[in-house]
Amino acid sequence: MTTPSPSAAATGTGITIPATALTDHWWEELPAGRNRLRGRAHLHSDAPELSLDGTWDFRYGTRADGSDLGERAPIEVPGLWQLQGYGAPQYTNVIYPIPRDHPYVPDENPTGHYTRSVAVPADWSSALEEGARVLLRFQGVDSAAMVWIDGQEIGVTTGSRLTQEFDVTEALSGPGEHQLDVRVVQWSVNTYVEDQDMWWASGIFRSVDLLLRPAGGIHDLATVADFDPATGAGTLRVTAYDADGSEIDAAVEVPGLGLSTSSGTEIDAGQVRPWSAEDPHLYEATVSTGAETVTLRLGFRRIEVDGEIFRVNGERIVFRGVNRHETDPVVGRTQHLGNQDLDVALMKQHNLNAVRTSHYPPHQRFLEVCDEAGLYVICEGDFETHGFHADSTWGEDPTGAAERPADNTMYEELLVERSERFVLRDRNHASIVMWSIGNEAATGVVTDAMIAAVREVDPTHPVIYEQDYRCDQSDVFSLMYSTVDETEQIGRRELSEEYRAKLVSMLRHLGVDAPDDGFGTAEDPAPALSKPFLWIEYAHAMGNGAGSLKEYMELTHRYPALHGGFIWEWIDHGLETTDAEGNRIYGYGGDFGERLHDANFVADGLVLPDRTPSPALLDAKHHYSPVGLEVTRGSVRIHNRYAFSDLSGLRAEVSLDGQETWQQLELPELAAGHSAEVALPTGEGYVTTVRLLTREAVGPVPADHIVVAADHVDAVHRRAAVPAFEGAVAPEHGEDGSWQLGPARFDDLGRLVELGSMDVEHAYADLYRAPVDNERARTRYPLEARWKRIGLDHARRRLIEVTVEGDQLVVRTRLGLDGSKLGAEVTERWRGTATEVEAEVTITPVDFWPADLPLPRIGWTLSLPGGLDEVEYQGYGPHESYPDTGGGTTFGTWRSTLADLQVPYVFPQENGNRADVVRAALSGDGAGLELQAPDGLGLAVRPWSTAELDLRLHDGALRPDGRTWVTLTAAMHGVGSAACGPIPLDTYVLTAREETFTFRLRPVNG
Repeated sequence: MTTPSPSAAATGTGITIPATALTDHWWEELPAGRNRLRGRAHLHSDAPELSLDGTWDFRYGTRADGSDLGERAPIEVPGLWQLQGYGAPQYTNVIYPIPRDHPYVPDENPTGHYTRSVAVPADWSSALEEGARVLLRFQGVDSAAMVWIDGQEIGVTTGSRLTQEFDVTEALSGPGEHQLDVRVVQWSVNTYVEDQDMWWASGIFRSVDLLLRPAGGIHDLATVADFDPATGAGTLRVTAYDADGSEIDAAVEVPGLGLSTSSGTEIDAGQVRPWSAEDPHLYEATVSTGAETVTLRLGFRRIEVDGEIFRVNGERIVFRGVNRHETDPVVGRTQHLGNQDLDVALMKQHNLNAVRTSHYPPHQRFLEVCDEAGLYVICEGDFETHGFHADSTWGEDPTGAAERPADNTMYEELLVERSERFVLRDRNHASIVMWSIGNEAATGVVTDAMIAAVREVDPTHPVIYEQDYRCDQSDVFSLMYSTVDETEQIGRRELSEEYRAKLVSMLRHLGVDAPDDGFGTAEDPAPALSKPFLWIEYAHAMGNGAGSLKEYMELTHRYPALHGGFIWEWIDHGLETTDAEGNRIYGYGGDFGERLHDANFVADGLVLPDRTPSPALLDAKHHYSPVGLEVTRGSVRIHNRYAFSDLSGLRAEVSLDGQETWQQLELPELAAGHSAEVALPTGEGYVTTVRLLTREAVGPVPADHIVVAADHVDAVHRRAAVPAFEGAVAPEHGEDGSWQLGPARFDDLGRLVELGSMDVEHAYADLYRAPVDNERARTRYPLEARWKRIGLDHARRRLIEVTVEGDQLVVRTRLGLDGSKLGAEVTERWRGTATEVEAEVTITPVDFWPADLPLPRIGWTLSLPGGLDEVEYQGYGPHESYPDTGGGTTFGTWRSTLADLQVPYVFPQENGNRADVVRAALSGDGAGLELQAPDGLGLAVRPWSTAELDLRLHDGALRPDGRTWVTLTAAMHGVGSAACGPIPLDTYVLTAREETFTFRLRPVNG
């Protein structure tokens, strides 16, 4: 690669770019773009290239014609100007941030004008004399740009996430340095077909390059490396093209196979090691002419849609996947190269085997890493028009469906060209197993033409498009956020009349004139029910969620037509910023002065903005495991769910003492798709834990990495292991009306106020928890508003009586809600010894509690002095779990700091619960508390109250209040996926019911 010119900034040649003529609204014209070369593959070539990344001069204005541009200042390319001090990012999910006045955009159009000098390197001159061409390549510009060299127009870009190239040979033919100007507008006709769920931000956000294209070189390349699973043989066809699109002769070398052949013909590659996500074997190859050599890595594999089965290399594939946007908390959609490798490493380490590039082609390095590490990729086009189906004032908008670009031929040339362009760029990647033309853009004659264009460019890959609900054009049936029940109906190929009617209503919502039987009948079903099915999006991972991964993935084991799917989504799109109080926060919609925004709906990932795995990713890791474990006392049933691999790359360990010690366990020789029962040793403990680990490092997955763990807990023996409560003392009644019971003191209202030497400021029966994102106002299940409307977050306590019954202090109270007869009766039966107290608590909601209003939780909360910052607990860990989450947690003794027990969700909410805790010890500052719950309770320990979690809008704004808050939970409402997906399954809904639970408290050094 040629090194860049020492001068990265413009040298001030004095050339002025005039304001665009009023009649030339290049940013609104259809078809969009001018003078661009046809799309082609992104190739690794020995032909020279010059990176133009670095510091450019920049002027900012508010008019696309450039008439109000400001003073020059430096800016970094690639980058987004909103994250470099100009304007502000804006987040909307569905609604367009400008009037839906297509193809026109407002006069107020944030505009960035980039300038730098560029010179053709001297050592390119001989090649140019021999007929070489110089290309200017933009890998990503949002949303459209006009390009000039020395004041002469070169062309206009279109397709923000698509590579654009211009032939600039003549423009740079003069000696010395030339002035390159690029005027980028935020709003253009492209905006209407790029309404993806992400930040609106603008600029030259991917790399810019100057390429020397030698005469006789390889302008484009197409490879088809097929594999026959019946014979183990591969075939290879390499087709090279010149700049005119004509085939040319080139020499093809594949040293690992001993192949030396010519392009243009299909050849027998002999026995090959096929590529799959489980074994991503790649063969180094070169394609050469006398003028240029291209290096690439070939993966032999066969992709087939076989009736209702999707196959790779002859085997059914289950996609254990995620949707991935490109984002970074500092530079936004601009990508650090390291993020590509880090994302793939995290995916592989957490058992993901697939990714959908929602909703545009990604940075090239990401696809290369997917090839190398092994991920199945659905590569998606840069196309979404969601805002045509909604209006910022009225919600659902029927006029939008009538205008939709999917059925509007004025957009056909633009969208067909986009589809061809991204397929041409990426078609040589082994990891790509399907093309998707886009997302949430309805259907019509234009999307039909787009699918046809994709098939014409690359007939070797299936095409998927989720909003082709009937699957009239798509090869694979897909839906977003179908429920577990609906998915099971699809798996059985038996749809209820109710579900058929729902699918028809979805068609009509897209503007399709569907009759009542538009999804077919049981006797004559729609084409969708004869094809493979996958969830293109499911299990919305916003905040504390997503629920029921277990139930979803179990369906894929029962029904062959169900091929898994893609969780929404990979990463929270929080942007580093500072709030009004000076707190460092991850900003979301509304934090940058936007009038129109969709708040924190942009923070819905499996990893936090800094790419720290969230508990949801750990949950997914377990349910996505390629090996299933069912542990009982004395045996484990092992299910090999790999498509190709045996278990020789794994080793097994078993623990019989709650994970204090481990011993090796012999794994059987178990072929892909098979199961076996393995005997386990038995001991005196009540917990049997089995885990599988990698033997050696494989790609980004290190040796001794835990792939999956599962356990069996004998509840009867666990209960018997809790010491009996002995040595009870009688309650003592003080003159001031208070009560002393062992180390505990209660005031005259029956409230616990002291434990040993520790003051207890709050101690109460608790029916509330901070809402999670899946329960907020914008969701399908806005429980937060209903809970707060009845005052559940501010329940009031009324003492009924304090009595003594034998050695018990009995406190009866009522929890009441303002303005309502709703509430609960609470009975606390306290017993004490010299060192500890035990409470048996019964909470009984009133019997007319609304049947359709779940309780957030049933439990008990107390606050202790601050400084108790070390926690040891025996229960399920190490990460948080809720009724419908917590996959991968196992029973053991876990140790943590108070800080590490918290999950810093971008928007504060209920978090940090550890399930089925039977013992815990809190310590620090010379004091402590030991806790026992013989039957197991949920445990959360926090430096702040539920009210603080409920009040703050950002994790960075949370403030410890000097107390240690301990919450014990007997029952909890599930978290679900209702921020975008289904509500919790019935089994995880906490109906108002009576609960009785017991716990013991023992102060230490008090």
